Amino acid sequence: MVDGALQLALWRALELLARLAGPVRARVIAAAFMRLGARTGRGYAKGLFRVASRLPEPMPRLWRVPPEWWAAGSRVRARRLGLDLELDLRDNLQRTLWFTGTYEPGLVRTLQEELRPGDVVVDVGAHVGVHALSAARRLRDLGGGGRVIAFEPTDDSSAAVRLAATRNELPVEVVRAGLGEADGTIELRGDPRYGAADAGVRSQFGEGEIVATAPLLAFDGWAERNRLDRLDVVKIDIEGAEILALRGMRESLRRLKPRLLAVEVKDVVMERGPGDEASLHALLAECGYAPAGSPERHLALFRPVVE
Repeated sequence: MVDGALQLALWRALELLARLAGPVRARVIAAAFMRLGARTGRGYAKGLFRVASRLPEPMPRLWRVPPEWWAAGSRVRARRLGLDLELDLRDNLQRTLWFTGTYEPGLVRTLQEELRPGDVVVDVGAHVGVHALSAARRLRDLGGGGRVIAFEPTDDSSAAVRLAATRNELPVEVVRAGLGEADGTIELRGDPRYGAADAGVRSQFGEGEIVATAPLLAFDGWAERNRLDRLDVVKIDIEGAEILALRGMRESLRRLKPRLLAVEVKDVVMERGPGDEASLHALLAECGYAPAGSPERHLALFRPVVE
């Protein structure tokens, strides 16, 4: 994956413009071009690398957005994925969304195609609500009804989901808690390889300083207390603790049989937690689920086994 000579020349010209017009105007132009490119999978991947906090090895030979372009006036309001959002460009996920116009487009597309009127969706590790809000918007477009429940343990991110839901008039229920094997509390740590504002990499298995303490719930108990009698789609992305959340969800999976689970299975993250991908697959097999593809390289889909 490389930039051609003409592309590099255009990006270099934009850097010269930034010296005259300032980084904010330059990044607006860069984002316009990157959103156009992100209409293809390859174009989105290029945009992802151009603004990434950490670089892969080996790094594709691509021009990268200078960090000072997003550090200046880092809080922005923009319309992305049909949503009116307030974003912090210091956060990798929010920066990717602002520059490319989307985030995890394979998962966004899967959810859009999967949802049906009246569905109940649970987003575990909602962050700032990209997938929860998109799901709620889709359900509204389908005629209303259904529920979207977002679990997010930190004050700032859960507040961001609530604000965006209110601003977009979407009925997203936000639960400020993490999910695990049993009720309790968790300490979330940052990742020293990222900036302090990079909320998406906070983890109970992180190696950085403690950034938040949050309530921890077992989903089965929460579902019983809240008399949840339907569950159709579940997305889980909680930085290595996915298997713990699933252990606390086993009875609900067996009882309510959601027809789609989307679970992060990123090796570099899971190796810090209590289980690997094989043990996660084994747990879901016990609950009656089988692999059903992958909309993103770090996400796995599961569906109930047809007997």
